[in-house]
Amino acid sequence: MSHKFEAFLFDLDGTLVDSNGVVDRVMEAWCQQNGVSYSEIKDSNYGSRSVDTVAAVAPHIDAVQAAADIEAGERAELVDLREIEGARSFLSQVPQSRWAIATSSYLITAKAKLRAARIPIPSVLVAADGVIEGKPHPEAYMKASMELGYRPEDCLVFEDSETGVRSALNAGCRVFVVGSSLVMNESRIVGRSASYSELQLLVDEDGRLEIVLDSTFV
Repeated sequence: MSHKFEAFLFDLDGTLVDSNGVVDRVMEAWCQQNGVSYSEIKDSNYGSRSVDTVAAVAPHIDAVQAAADIEAGERAELVDLREIEGARSFLSQVPQSRWAIATSSYLITAKAKLRAARIPIPSVLVAADGVIEGKPHPEAYMKASMELGYRPEDCLVFEDSETGVRSALNAGCRVFVVGSSLVMNESRIVGRSASYSELQLLVDEDGRLEIVLDSTFV
C-alpha cells in the first residue's frame, strides 16, 4: 500500500547534510574541555539541541553560552561539507511550497551548513533558537507543518536520529529514515534508504507527494 503526503519535512544534520563528523569533533572537544565523557552522550546528542545536551550533562555550566560556542565551532568546520547523496537532486523535484526543514542547529548555523553543501534554503526553516522545546518534543515539526499550511499527520518527515524520529512521531507525522542504520519498531516509519539517490518522487493529479524506492511505493 502506498502513502501520499501533502508536504515533506526534513531534519538537517545527518539527513540533508553529512555533518555528523563535524558535530562529533566539536562536541567531543567541548566535552574534553569540561570533563564530560562524550562516549556516554554521543548517541543522545544526535538530533538534540546543543543547549539541551549541555544542560543535561553539565548543569553547572551556562548552557546558552556553551551552546553558542559549540555552534560557532561547527560553523568554523564547514569547509568541504557535503550533502547526503542525492539530496539536492531530490529536493529539486519537490515543489518549493511543499517542503521545510526542522533542525536542532541554530538558524545561523543551519543556513551556513546549507550554503556549504549547496542546498537551497527553504522558505520555512524551523531552527533550535526558534522553538521553546527541542527534539524529541514535537514542537519543531508541528511548527514546520503549520507554517507550510498542512496538518502534521499529512506530512512525511525525513530523519536519521532516534531523537528526531521520536519528535516527528510525537507530532503525529509519518517518518522515512534516510542516511542512517537506525532501527526502531514503529508502524509509522514507512521506509528507509541509505541516500536520496534511491528515491523517486511522484506527484499525483491532486498534487499529493509519493515516493518510489527501488520500484516499490512507500
